[in-house]
Amino acid sequence: MPIYFRHDSVRPFQRELMTDIYQALSNSQNFMAHAPTGLGKTDAALSAAISYAIENNLSVFFLTPKISQHKIAVDVVRGIADKHSLPIRVADMLGRSHCCIDSTLQNLDNESFHTACSRKRKNKECQFYINARGHGRDAEAKADARFRVMLQDYGSGKNHGELIELGREKLSCPYEWLLKLSETSNVIIADYYHLMIPQIRDIFLSKVKKRLEDSIVIVDEAHNLASRVRSSLSYTVSDFTMMRVVKEMRFLGLDSGPIAEEFGVWAAELTQNANEYEIQADALQSFIGRFGLDNDEAIDRLEKAGAAFVEKTNRKSACIRLANFFSGWAGEEKSVRIIKKKNGHFFLSKKLLDPSPATRSLNHSRSSILMSGTLLPISMHRDVLGLSPERTVMKTYSSPFSRSSILNIVTEDLTTRYSRRDFEGYSAIAKAVDSVVSKTPGGTAVFFPSYKVMDKILPIMLSRNLIVQKSGMKPSEVRQMIKDFGGGGVLCAVQGGSFSEGVDYSAGEIKTVIIVGVALEEMGIEVKALINHYEEEFGRGWDYGYLYPGTIKALQAAGRARRKETDRVAVVYMDERFKWNKYNWILDKNEKVVVTNSPEQEVEKFWAK
Repeated sequence: MPIYFRHDSVRPFQRELMTDIYQALSNSQNFMAHAPTGLGKTDAALSAAISYAIENNLSVFFLTPKISQHKIAVDVVRGIADKHSLPIRVADMLGRSHCCIDSTLQNLDNESFHTACSRKRKNKECQFYINARGHGRDAEAKADARFRVMLQDYGSGKNHGELIELGREKLSCPYEWLLKLSETSNVIIADYYHLMIPQIRDIFLSKVKKRLEDSIVIVDEAHNLASRVRSSLSYTVSDFTMMRVVKEMRFLGLDSGPIAEEFGVWAAELTQNANEYEIQADALQSFIGRFGLDNDEAIDRLEKAGAAFVEKTNRKSACIRLANFFSGWAGEEKSVRIIKKKNGHFFLSKKLLDPSPATRSLNHSRSSILMSGTLLPISMHRDVLGLSPERTVMKTYSSPFSRSSILNIVTEDLTTRYSRRDFEGYSAIAKAVDSVVSKTPGGTAVFFPSYKVMDKILPIMLSRNLIVQKSGMKPSEVRQMIKDFGGGGVLCAVQGGSFSEGVDYSAGEIKTVIIVGVALEEMGIEVKALINHYEEEFGRGWDYGYLYPGTIKALQAAGRARRKETDRVAVVYMDERFKWNKYNWILDKNEKVVVTNSPEQEVEKFWAK
């Protein structure tokens, strides 16, 4: 069986990856690939999957955490369909809130949006929904006629942006159109949560009339999957939430009682002089019981108040947020529950530790393909995600780049270890960063282990034209920052953030990457609980829960500057710990590595060639 490919030629490494994936599909196996940037993973995976799916009447799901990746995947499917004249179709699926064209719902958060949207649909108040789906036999027939007209110009697929604009033009809900499209599409592009969050997955698959058993699931950027699922199934509220609940209820003429004050008293009693404190699931009832309610009664009252607030104001609701928190609090998942005190405020969290009850659903697909440029160590990701060892094939691919196109430099006598976090240590790092920047003929990206460390070092640096990431930046601000950096300068960002793994710098903006320190998490209750969990499960608690997640962030950041075969890059690992065996496993043994206390000299020689 030939593998359908949209380009005229296939790169050697790409052919190997494509062949390996097709072989795994033929054997109904899961396949995990650590495939560095430049291999053409998206083309290879979709080509192999579509070719096998056509032959065996299967559906293909392509899951990615980045909306920016959707268009690339859609283009691959359209390219294959056009070149080979195949009758295949792709649906570019987003969440309902991302597709909404109702201007009255634009300013709501996710929780409030779904409450408001559900109410409008139920009450037959959303004309966009009626035009796309209909209420009653006549309205449904008209909606189906509109959909068929749209389908005539749909071809093999449109990306979500094109479909949303078409929905605006035809006054029809793009989300409902996407659900209808998905029923008859061979390929569905979606986010992780569509298939990885159990309560969403079951409803979604039912609506699009698909079964995992008859599907191939491709997971892009798979190194993010475990942390994304853990984050999606974790919950946090704070005293800010409680104060907003009071204001909302006051606005509605309802009595909230002293909920904000009582939360502060209750939290202070538990934490006493500690900054954080672990509590048990039943401890929350002692707080709710102060108002003469049980958990279900509190949830019911909050949901009704939140729905009324959203209906009257079209604003997001803290009542709904608190109701959802209470609903998720008592679950039996492997979690840790924490009260934390920070800057005089209290935060109550339930943090999921084990994502595998959700992610092991990948074992139920016909085959699952997990790929990433930083899927290391592969066995760790297999274990943490709960993939069947007997059914899962793992493979690491070499970088397709020339060895002469990269120089890895590890510095001596510099570190961000806690024992060296003082003015002298920060000054030494600032001086070294300035020296490297001065020897780089173009843009430099500096990735710090945290905002705290970055805020200590930046004021000491002498380099100019610093373009600095801020915590909680909006997408528009991120785009503007990337645009500003495109003209040259020094990008200053944090490891593990959107700039270090969520952005492709494909125009050669970055010449030198500086990794300042190792981005290890602070040893708090959550990290300790994670270490204990993985120690109990796999006997690898310290590695899986602490060392590997922190070190991999450096590998992800280092890969930002290598997007095309013509790219050259110098990477400076500015921490002596990268010489140690615990950390130097991220360095490719086939690439040149220089250990020095004068990184600027090595950078200058590299760029002089």
